[in-house]
Amino acid sequence: MVATPDTKCHTEGDISHPRISRIVGIALLITLSATSLSLGASGELRVEAGGNPDFLDPALALDPLAWQVLGATQGGLVAFRRAEGSAGTALVPDLATALPVVSPNGLTLTFTLRDDVRFGPPASRVAQPSDVKSSLERMLVLDSRGTALYTAIGGAPAVIAGRTRLLSGIVADDAASTVIITLTRRDPSLLQALALPFASVVPKGTRAVDQTVDPPAGLGPYAISAFDPDQRIVLTPNPGYVPRDGLPAGHASRITISLGHTPRAAAAHVATGDADYSVMPIAQAATRRGGYAAGATANAITNSATAYVAIDSSQAPFTNPGVRRAVGLALDRTAAAAAIGTGARPASRMIPPGTPGSRPGTTAFDLRTARSLVSGAGATGTAVTLWTGSGSAERAIAPAVRDALSKMGLSPVVRALPRNSGLGRAAPRAAIATALWSQTLPDGSDAYAQLLGTTAPGTPANPPVPAISGDAALRSRARSAGNAVLGTGRDSAWAQVDARAVADGRVVPVATPVATEVTAPGVSGVTVNPVLGVLLGLLQPAGGSDAER
Repeated sequence: MVATPDTKCHTEGDISHPRISRIVGIALLITLSATSLSLGASGELRVEAGGNPDFLDPALALDPLAWQVLGATQGGLVAFRRAEGSAGTALVPDLATALPVVSPNGLTLTFTLRDDVRFGPPASRVAQPSDVKSSLERMLVLDSRGTALYTAIGGAPAVIAGRTRLLSGIVADDAASTVIITLTRRDPSLLQALALPFASVVPKGTRAVDQTVDPPAGLGPYAISAFDPDQRIVLTPNPGYVPRDGLPAGHASRITISLGHTPRAAAAHVATGDADYSVMPIAQAATRRGGYAAGATANAITNSATAYVAIDSSQAPFTNPGVRRAVGLALDRTAAAAAIGTGARPASRMIPPGTPGSRPGTTAFDLRTARSLVSGAGATGTAVTLWTGSGSAERAIAPAVRDALSKMGLSPVVRALPRNSGLGRAAPRAAIATALWSQTLPDGSDAYAQLLGTTAPGTPANPPVPAISGDAALRSRARSAGNAVLGTGRDSAWAQVDARAVADGRVVPVATPVATEVTAPGVSGVTVNPVLGVLLGLLQPAGGSDAER
């Protein structure tokens, strides 16, 4: 997906919800206490965050904090392995006994369900196939921001349009413990979409309204036992959780997320040992001697995101391929990356490191050749408008892009877009614009969704810059890549799409954001999943049990 300024890009939501605190009975607390011993009994993990998550209803949630919480509390038919790097994009069975049996034409997926996967409190029962069907229907009825990822399921368009609330393409048989999903078109990436929080399985009968005030029970190793908006979120172990391959139990006997902190204050609390982890990125220099976070452990968190420049090849002077290629040659990516306050590395491809289809590329700086290409196209002195979004990364890289345009011989003017508005709606169709894409689905189809002119979660309905729309051969390659089955062949196909789009100058990758997040000395198990971020359940508190703190 392409992230607009307030979507899934390491920002904290600022919405408020009615006060909620789920009261847990004495008997249940005793059960949880006993169960925590089997989870490692490492004591309480104290986490500090800024504003409230956007939602704690999995069908609606999208921001980083929400997905960190849901990664520890929810589950679905399948899941991303709880690991870091490329290993964390691998699919493993969750509620299902195995990955599905797929029909030869790719249109039918058959899942057989386990009989030992239980919802956490307050449902505290075994999950059934009917829960799967109702959860996906509920997500579509709620008009989730992930809706576009599930439209290949038979009957999904009708549910989205409000003509029905039932998915004709899903048959759930509780007696046979099977779920059969029928598609109207091939969509191999649907299996990945079923592992996202959007497709979390919640108890049948959960109302199709935002449940953030009373988060629904989930299948993960933890349950949300309390949510006090602007104050805290408390996670306690799911007594019925059974670890399985790639989906381990959590280490902490309790996870308390304290809300309402500034990044500076949170980092200082971590440095003094008053907290174990801060979810908010800070400047790396703050952890050095004399800094406000000195003493804390700095963790470099490479985001699955790309700050980039999109170019519309249908508008002069970028109709000339030489002028398009000149942008990448004249751009000082090192300077652009350094301008991103929380940290970044120069990028050579849209598909980021750790995502299937990512391949290394070159970022040659050759200003002489860039000027020659512009001069040869007769474009020297041409006025161009560089549009930039209101997000911090888009703004940060704009000066380096402007300088590149100027030094290669064009006459640029920078114009900013109004906050929270789609480019195509707020301004004339842009010939060149800075943007930030933040990954939802770990696949090349997500990296190129908006650039191909399709809709992705969290983005405006009308993509602002269809950067590769004029290249029929490239679009054909992208269609083929999107239809390829998951695996090395699909990854290679998307890598080729990425390489060609960059080589032709239709998209110019600039930087991969790298955030610095801090943990207290002695905290271990920092694991950054490319989809879910830092895995809260795998963090091991520095010391002892709750009683020792």
